[in-house]
Amino acid sequence: MGCNFSSQSKVSDVPAACDKPIPEPDVIGKEENIEPIEHSAEKEVVEKKESTPVPPPSISPQVALQVPEIRASRSITPASQKSEDPYSHIRLLLLGSAESGKTTVLEQVRLLYKQHFTESEYFHRRAFIYHNIFKSIKALCRAMRMSDIQFADPINMGRAQSIIADEHGHYGLFSKDLAEKIKHIWNDKSMQKLYARRSQFNLNDSASYFLNNIDKINMVDYKPSERDLIMAYVPTCGVQNVIFTACNQSFQLFDIGGQKIDRRKWALQYEGIDAIFFCIAISEYDQVMSEDMVTNRLDDALNLLQSISEDPAFATTPIYLFLNEIDVFCEKLSVIPLSKYKPDFKGGDQDDAIDFMENLACEALGKRDRSLYRVYRCIAIDTQMMAELLSTVFKDIAKRKK
Repeated sequence: MGCNFSSQSKVSDVPAACDKPIPEPDVIGKEENIEPIEHSAEKEVVEKKESTPVPPPSISPQVALQVPEIRASRSITPASQKSEDPYSHIRLLLLGSAESGKTTVLEQVRLLYKQHFTESEYFHRRAFIYHNIFKSIKALCRAMRMSDIQFADPINMGRAQSIIADEHGHYGLFSKDLAEKIKHIWNDKSMQKLYARRSQFNLNDSASYFLNNIDKINMVDYKPSERDLIMAYVPTCGVQNVIFTACNQSFQLFDIGGQKIDRRKWALQYEGIDAIFFCIAISEYDQVMSEDMVTNRLDDALNLLQSISEDPAFATTPIYLFLNEIDVFCEKLSVIPLSKYKPDFKGGDQDDAIDFMENLACEALGKRDRSLYRVYRCIAIDTQMMAELLSTVFKDIAKRKK
């Protein structure tokens, strides 16, 4: 049985998984004729996304000061230092580990609730789209080198080696030569065969989207579309926020970087928080943290959720938990058994596996009253799904405030 992505299954209020034991049907089978690439901290790790957020080197200091993710004045100061009334909006805190989909949720809010992007923000995101493309093709070239697959066109082997050896960040237009290399490698029949195995290694979820559109993107007059903005991975630096109106209420949503180095800033935002959005990328059950290459990403996210739930500052604060990347999660299960990383999972179909993940999240929430949390299954890059989900969430929050 496949994952059900119908409108009714996208949003599950308090999940039934919290109340029932996990069923024990047949173990998930492996996909035939695929040899999984070994996942080990000792092996060469193919990076899914950029682990350390850095300003694009091609952006001048003068321009960088105009970019929200870099500009110091964009960071939110503690409520005690604000001149305006910090309680004039319903204050929402968006938390989660790095690469969990937090910033994608923020971008969806901005687009769905008409908070338009400035020209400097378009410029900044465009820079990271080029960077995303290069990181993706580099990750694929590394995965090809580690696999048992050979390029259909032998010339692409040399092209791939030059891509792997290239240490530049590439935050701007590609040279004609580099663009042609990327296209030749991506369109190689064997590369497409490898891409079908993408659940076996860490790869940016938007890789195919941007690689398929490289000709449009590598134009001098290219301006990211709304879809491009959602698909791009732009690491959060510091604290971002957006003010918007929903359900006749004014909301202020804070997004704080999920890297461990950024978590010390979370406490600065605790005062006057009305609700928490917490994102977990459940597809990362087999991956390790980029900071130490040892800690399991899912375990880190669950431990983080537990610490938030147990924090006295949030004892009565509702938590809206987003189980993100359910599509990638379901795709992975056939080649990377969940039971290998979570022995308590006794097998079953994809829906059973998602129920198991929901149950883990409920356990992390501990003894929190059921009225103080909601759990949602989602694909953060799916705008239609997120429109329905966010509408439901904002209605619930507005109802609580009455």
